[in-house]
Amino acid sequence: MKRVVLLVILLLAAFVGLSFDFQAKVGELLPKQKRISNKGIYLTAYTVQLPVKFGRIKEQCKKAGIDTLVIDAKEILSREYLELAKQRKLTPETKALVSPWLAKLTQELHDEGFIVTARVVVFKDDHLVLTRPDLGIHLPGGVLYRDRKGGKWVDPYINEARLYNCLIAESAALSGVDEVQFDYIRFPAEGAALSAVYPSASPEVTKVDIICQFLKEARERVAKYNTALAVDIFGVTAWRSEYDIKILGQDLKRMAPYLDVLSPMLYPSHFHSGYDGFANPGSEPYYFMATGVKKSVEILSGEATKVVPWIQGFNMKSPNYGPNYILEQVRACKDAGVDRFLIWNAGNVYDVSFTALSR
Repeated sequence: MKRVVLLVILLLAAFVGLSFDFQAKVGELLPKQKRISNKGIYLTAYTVQLPVKFGRIKEQCKKAGIDTLVIDAKEILSREYLELAKQRKLTPETKALVSPWLAKLTQELHDEGFIVTARVVVFKDDHLVLTRPDLGIHLPGGVLYRDRKGGKWVDPYINEARLYNCLIAESAALSGVDEVQFDYIRFPAEGAALSAVYPSASPEVTKVDIICQFLKEARERVAKYNTALAVDIFGVTAWRSEYDIKILGQDLKRMAPYLDVLSPMLYPSHFHSGYDGFANPGSEPYYFMATGVKKSVEILSGEATKVVPWIQGFNMKSPNYGPNYILEQVRACKDAGVDRFLIWNAGNVYDVSFTALSR
């Protein structure tokens, strides 16, 4: 009863803009069982705020055996911290805050039996870079780096940039989600990325080192709430190319000790023509999923980290796309010893996936 009362007070405080010292200890007051993603789909924050569409998706999920919802949360969670960053008031002593929106949504989804994962896009961040250009990645001459889509990136070597994202992750944990999932937890690799300069870097600290440092810092913040930590990675990193590891800063084995879940994005269409001898990888759902999952599991041998791969729930360079395309990827996961998966569709259109899984 005491814990229920404390949670009510905490949420009311968040609604009226107050901050209490015991917020940071809510995980100790309200311990929960750690749960990781199982079988899930990705949803935008916009979709979950459309009652009719979201209600229909939830019903379809239940019929298809989907029990995990991966929901974009950074834009909503970051608002207070973005203002603090603008005022240059972000410090290690800054308190993480409950998100009334996410806390309410999470409780409702828990009541319906769903596992809730908050997706946080980390180092690709237009909002933060526009607010604080000094935190962005720059090219020689001081021009801000932009990827091929015009996106801006923050510099992982800067302490404040990492702290900003750690606080957002802690807010998600404080709001009751089961899992925080980091995406774009890497360095950019497109366009002029190889020419980028990192003034805060030191020669002895590699990109892999600083990505692992961020994970360590984030882990320390979310662990006290018994919240799982997951990371999305490029599928190609499972092939262990030294070049890719060096450029992206993603080393599966080095990252694993800080993670509960590793989610390689093994979309067949994202492998270039000729990869592993296939003229069009997008036509080979079973091969790339089975091979990528198997390699990921082998790399993580001896680690507690679970592999929960992202599968392709969209049609891109995939002339054979349809329900069987989904089922082939699911079968590939199982054949590689993994019974968990997440399905990605940027537009949250899962008709093909639901049709496949409902068979």
